[in-house]
Formats: sequence, structure tokens, C-alpha cells
Amino acid sequence: MIELYFETDLTRLPNMSSNVLPVRMFGKSALEGMYNSIGGAALQEFRRLQEQPDETAFDLMMLSLAVTAADTFVERNTRAEDAWCRQFKVHLPLLEPDLWQQQRSLLQETLHFLSGDLWDFEFSQSDFQIPSKITHRRARKIHIDNHDSVCLFSGGLDSMIGAIDLTQQGKKPVLVSHAYPKDREKQDDVYNKLRLTNAKFQVVANPRKVKEIPVDVQMRTRSFNFIAFGALIATALSKNHYNNQTVNLYIPENGLISINPPLTARRIGSLSTRTTHPFFLGKLNELFVNIGLPVKLLNPYQFKTKGEMIVDCQNQTLLKKVAVDTVSCGKWKRSGTQCGRCVPCLIRRASFNTATYNDTTPYQFPILNDVIKNPNNRDDLMSMIVAIQSLENASNKNIWVARSGSLPLEKTERQSIIDTVLRGMGEVKNYLQTQNLDVTV
Repeated sequence: MIELYFETDLTRLPNMSSNVLPVRMFGKSALEGMYNSIGGAALQEFRRLQEQPDETAFDLMMLSLAVTAADTFVERNTRAEDAWCRQFKVHLPLLEPDLWQQQRSLLQETLHFLSGDLWDFEFSQSDFQIPSKITHRRARKIHIDNHDSVCLFSGGLDSMIGAIDLTQQGKKPVLVSHAYPKDREKQDDVYNKLRLTNAKFQVVANPRKVKEIPVDVQMRTRSFNFIAFGALIATALSKNHYNNQTVNLYIPENGLISINPPLTARRIGSLSTRTTHPFFLGKLNELFVNIGLPVKLLNPYQFKTKGEMIVDCQNQTLLKKVAVDTVSCGKWKRSGTQCGRCVPCLIRRASFNTATYNDTTPYQFPILNDVIKNPNNRDDLMSMIVAIQSLENASNKNIWVARSGSLPLEKTERQSIIDTVLRGMGEVKNYLQTQNLDVTV
């Protein structure tokens, strides 16, 4: 078991050892290799918000930062006995520890589903004072008073369609983004080309490690952090402008990626993430009700494939102008170009094919038949082909989809989710069959 201790006061942190990691909450950077830090940049951005903060939502943000720190600073391959399931004991001071103590079991179950790890929390009373908002006349401020909802905005194709559709429906969401430098550049580019005027809350967790600590790059818990930032803004909107009424937090994600079924047996654990899985979002909605957060998580595209999202987008003219500028690839930062061969890229390319859009995205590997011939580059493509073949031969396709994790018990909703996944896989199959591959799809 790895124990992580979080404090805003550096003097209260224990010494680091093989199984003890001290982390300074809201610290700016590691000091002489003595401690890890997280959240310094997030706190500064939070202070730009001109609305009165909510302590419960602020606690949720601190909790999500602690989870991100654990997920980042503890390498899975070397610190888990089975090279997968890590065991965490998180010592975290909160503003309302008694409230969160009552939700420990639900919280631990939710995070176990998300990350595959075992979580244990010990909450204590924090004496941290939420800092005052920035009021300097020339400082950049965030005003959300004329908005009615919140939407996560990554700069990807799905989130762009979400922003377009919500705008066409007469809604004005605050756009919340994980905004690491290259991501922020893409997000701002898409935002400007859409000619949006929505308020933006662009924030980073910014985990900073002691030099000798290896990090885990999978970041399976990143969506919890993302959603916590969104809930912070949604709660501020509700408390300050909507008399504590429930505010919707939209998470635009196509139904195939949301379920993200493991393409092969090897991916059931390690490579199949659950960042917007309906079970995970449902558990978070349950948590929000229990702790009194006036926020409801909604994925408006749970029952649509990526191709269907493009076809049904409510402003086709705008979509056609900007779609090529969005990012779907999980590896694009390495070269500055989307790879074209990872699972998200394959689904993206298939969606353009479904919508009969001319995909002019510059891919690093545009010719998939070249990819299939290279053993070093073809893992995702081969996994997708194997999955398509497995589906063709499956006696019960519903069971194949359900390997991703718990699906809703209500039969109609459950079947709608399964059907969406099958249609999404069908889009990929149809696209790959147009690529003249040297293997049968």
C-alpha cells in the first residue's frame, strides 16, 4: 500500500519514503526534491472566478486533485503487485470532512471502477481558507452571470459538436477545459473559429513530482478531475444565479468511446478506459445528490455514434469549416500531428466516412495499409480488426459489449447503449473496408 499525505502547509508534510508520498496541495513546484505538488495553477485560475465559491464543490476539487496526484505519482507497472491494481491510502484534509466521511464507500467504489485501483480515504479537518477572488481592475476575470449550464470542452470533435448544438438550442454553457499548453492552443483555435462568446474556465492540475519518482502516464482518473472542475463552476452558477436549482454539466462523448469496450482480451484491464462510462457518471450523480451539489452530469450523445453526431450536428456549415481543426488523437503532442492509427483516430476517420465528409486532417500515418505492414505501428489497428472479427463471430454481441463494465439495468436504455456501440463498430468496419488493407475486415 502507498500512503499519500496532502497538506497546504508544507511544514505538516511527513518525510518521503518508499511507501509514503508527501504532496503539497496548491503548491507551485517541488522544492529541492523534498515534496511533490499539485493544484497551484488551478487555484490561481479559480481566483479569477467572480462568483462566491461553494465549500463542498471546493472540497470535490481538492479530492480530485489528490486522486490525480496518486494516479500520476505512483507508477502502475512497478508499484502494483500484479502490475495493475495499486493500493492507495489517501490522507486528505477537507473543509467539510464529516460530509465526505459518509460517502467514503461510494467514492471508493466509483474510483475503483474508473481506475482499477483500491482506494482508501482518511479525511480530516482543514484550516485552509479559500482565497479571495481577483479584483484588480486590469486582471483577467471570469464572469459567468449570463450563462445557464456548463460544458466540458477539450478541443476534440465531440466537444466541439456539443458546443455547437447547445448554442443552436439557445443555451449558453460555460466551457471548462483541461488546458495544458498545447491543448489550450487547440481549444482556443476551435473556440475562435466557432466565434463563441462563452466564458471559459481553462485550468490544469499541474502535478509536479520529485525528480526521482517515475510517473504513470495512463491517467485513467483524468475525467474525475475534469468533471470536478466543471462541477465547481456549475455549483457557482447555481448558488449565485439560479437559487440553488440544478445546473446541467454536459459531457459530450459519442456512445462508442463512452462505453469503450475492450477490443481484445488483453485490453480488458490496461488499455480500456472508462472516463465517461454511464456507470461512472451515474455513480457521480449519486454522489452529487448525497453531498448536496446542485449539478447533474449529462452525456447528450450516449446513444449516438461519432458519425451520427456529425450527421445530426445542428449547424452543418460551421461544422464543415472547423471539424478538421479539432483533435481526437491521444498521441498528437509527440509530433504535433494526429497519428491516424490509434483507436480514437480510427473512430474519427470512420465517422467522417459515415458522414461522407472529406477528411482533410493531416495524419502522420495516412495510409493504413502501410500501418498494417509495420509490426511497430499496427497494434491499435490490428486490435480493432480482431474486435470486428470477434463481433462477427460472437453468438451474443450483447455480452461482448458488456465486458466494458456494468451497464444500466433498465432494459431499453441498456439495449440502446449496446446498439450504439455495435453501430459505432460498424462504422469502423465500413471505413476499414474502403482502405484496401492486406487483411480481411
